[in-house]
Amino acid sequence: MVYSLDKTMQDITEKQITEWKEELVRQVQTRDNAQKELDAANININALQGGVQFGELLLKKNESLSQQSGTVDLNPQSKKAPSKK
Repeated sequence: MVYSLDKTMQDITEKQITEWKEELVRQVQTRDNAQKELDAANININALQGGVQFGELLLKKNESLSQQSGTVDLNPQSKKAPSKK
């Protein structure tokens, strides 16, 4: 009788180990897929942050150049000539 009880416990334990191994494989796959998604999201975030930073710097540079040079009349001939009296 003791032998059959030990055998049953062994079977239960082996079955549980098999289930845990299968679940371990699924969880590792889930983690690996999540890591790939995270890596892709980080790349996209970095690219977008770089684009924003570039655009902001470009705007600041253009603003700085405009302030340094002042306003330039691109069509000076369009001004009316002083009226003669």
